[in-house]
Amino acid sequence: MQFISVMLMAILGTVSPAMAMGDEHHDHPQNGVVAEKTVRASGTVKSIAQNHESIRIFHNPIPELKWPAMNMEFDVIDHDLTHPLEVGDKVNFEFVQKEGKNVIIKIKK
Repeated sequence: MQFISVMLMAILGTVSPAMAMGDEHHDHPQNGVVAEKTVRASGTVKSIAQNHESIRIFHNPIPELKWPAMNMEFDVIDHDLTHPLEVGDKVNFEFVQKEGKNVIIKIKK
């Protein structure tokens, strides 16, 4: 009888289906917002888009993503981040992977 009550509550939305089935993992966000993992890297600026919406960097290996050193284009969240940079600058930067894109959120010489 308790199983039927729990299933009825799950159907009515008062208990998640995962909880109704006994799978009570709590390692996911409570409000449905997925936290983006910030990745730190370093490299050399190869080009900056004229509109400052993207930057091409030859980055060093990024072990946490299992990426070798490579030349990549990154989108830029705030176009002002790229204004002080020039081709050839050595940079440290942070990016997130969002909607299939790699988006720089911080960058400095």
